Amino acid sequence: MALYSFFLKKAVLPTGDRLMKTSLSSFYNRINEMRSYSREEITQWQDNRVRKLLHHAYCNSRYYQKIFAELELHPDDFKSSKDLNKLPNLEKSTILAHFDEIIPDNIQEIPHKVSATGGSTGDPMPYMLDYDSWSFSNANSIINWEKAGYEYGDKYLALGSTSLFINKKESLKHKAYYALKNKIGRNGINMSKSVCMEYVSLIKRRKICFIYGYASSIYLLAKYVLEQNEKVQLTACITTAEVLTDQYRNTISKAFQCKILDAYGAHDGGITAYAHEKGYFETGYNCLVRIEKADPNGKGAALLTDLTNFAMPLINYKLGDEIQINDPKNADYPYNGQIINKVLGRTSDIIVLENGNTLTGPGFTILFKDLPVEHYCIEKTGVNQITCGIIKQPQYAHKHESLIRSTFEKHIGEDAELRIEYLTEIPLTNSGKRVYFKN
Repeated sequence: MALYSFFLKKAVLPTGDRLMKTSLSSFYNRINEMRSYSREEITQWQDNRVRKLLHHAYCNSRYYQKIFAELELHPDDFKSSKDLNKLPNLEKSTILAHFDEIIPDNIQEIPHKVSATGGSTGDPMPYMLDYDSWSFSNANSIINWEKAGYEYGDKYLALGSTSLFINKKESLKHKAYYALKNKIGRNGINMSKSVCMEYVSLIKRRKICFIYGYASSIYLLAKYVLEQNEKVQLTACITTAEVLTDQYRNTISKAFQCKILDAYGAHDGGITAYAHEKGYFETGYNCLVRIEKADPNGKGAALLTDLTNFAMPLINYKLGDEIQINDPKNADYPYNGQIINKVLGRTSDIIVLENGNTLTGPGFTILFKDLPVEHYCIEKTGVNQITCGIIKQPQYAHKHESLIRSTFEKHIGEDAELRIEYLTEIPLTNSGKRVYFKN
């Protein structure tokens, strides 16, 4: 496998970069090199990137031209990343209101794709994703997986939103890419006992040693393994999309006797962060993390600046997550970049229907990310009954409701009922948060 991994990284990835205008291979090499830098050298690299990003935004984005003019600032007034506090925070509502103005006038010169957030807080948002940002994030993920024992090209089971939609087919390009890297994608949305039995059989039959997926999905699979006294030995589980609770962690560890790599990420913010040790998320060098109005314990709203997304500069972007950073605690930790100690709020319930279907939340964010929906909330409201509350955008039409219905019915079962309610407001919790998936 080491030879195959070497072939993929030295031959296949560079070829793919040339064809797709990405930079995965070069960033993989750069990040590995940067791991030997001092913290001062990392900071210097980031400060240089900040100045480049600000000059780009000032010269090409009408939104930032207005902001700089209103504040009587010039990019030359910013000497380091600490000066970013001179600029206002960027809310999702502001991005939606000034979307076309934020996009740089030279967007056609920047390799990019149109993407959208999954709406993990019930509020999906479109954005432009620079291929450099995509490349850096994916290269950083490969490197962190390798630290957990993975060799690029090892078989791994991915429990995510595979087959979420009935009629959506993967492109030949994606099929080839996933086949080369040995990704075995399965749905992590409905984790009923029969589904878990199928996945355990697959793991044993294909001799899979790694699982990547939603924290709740891997937890439910681990729970099944323990209940059925199955023997499944893995090398590592990589959890993502949700907070890895102590209950989830302990169950996964007991079932699979493996390393657990906890991942935190958001493509819109350009952040990838991995906790090889509980309580220390090592953040990718391309993303600067600040906290808005941190409390005495270092907790507050995360503000992100992706230093590699020139296709849509999002500076001091408030993506909706709360985090904790404890600088004194991190001082002696052996990582030369920024460290996040805790991610708060990325939790959702597990919905168990009476027909045996067991639903996890993160997969449904993929459904709503490309729909004209301002907010949504999925809730179990009765026996075999799911209610989906939706605040529509003007473009919402009957075809969107049909897609939502067909997708839900595939996962909840024919004997379960889906109710769709159109709302003007979705109540917040007592703590002021919006819960998008609840039992």
